[in-house]
Amino acid sequence: MAFYCSLTVEVEFSSIWVKIFGAFFSFMVGSKHRDYLTTVDGKQRIFRPVEKYYDVLEFQRYNYTENEIEKVSNLIRDELTGDLISKDIKEKYPPDHARWKYPFFGYCVPATFVMLYLMNTAVLEPMRGEDPGGEGHWWLRDKLTREKYDLTSDQFSTPGELEAVYATGHPKGYYGLKEAPASQFFELIQKVQPASKRFKASDPHESLGSLGFL
Repeated sequence: MAFYCSLTVEVEFSSIWVKIFGAFFSFMVGSKHRDYLTTVDGKQRIFRPVEKYYDVLEFQRYNYTENEIEKVSNLIRDELTGDLISKDIKEKYPPDHARWKYPFFGYCVPATFVMLYLMNTAVLEPMRGEDPGGEGHWWLRDKLTREKYDLTSDQFSTPGELEAVYATGHPKGYYGLKEAPASQFFELIQKVQPASKRFKASDPHESLGSLGFL
């Protein structure tokens, strides 16, 4: 009995260190989305470089709690419209393709990354896996607890199919140039937060006053 308890403690202790190392590794090599977040005059901003200027959106982030996660998830899901689906997905799958019969197919990228930007935490990371057909799927994972947050899981017909996709998952930053956020992400945030402010600036760190907004 003593040996069993000692072994259990050792295994649990080792498991804790595995989780800590895994979280540290994710922080070091994970998504660079935070490179495009800044705070100016106490207001949260997200920005993206566009030729000779920056596309900037001033918005609010939400506390990282279970209640807020559920609220934000519902807000995002309610605003997922066809204009947010990438051109590549629309060209790859014709309107009569079987995938379109599943709700939320084609929305995992904007839903996942907007959720990532809206939650005020550094412990969430974007994950990417593939289904048996080779199509990618994205969701969020808590680096510490390994909890999954998948806003578009309804596009899979069975729990087994979804778990098979999760089994192929790995941390992955957005595939845009230097992981800069897409314009569709800004558009979805604006739908979720109509009071957010979007504007052009030569420097995303400039105050609104200096830009003539105040």
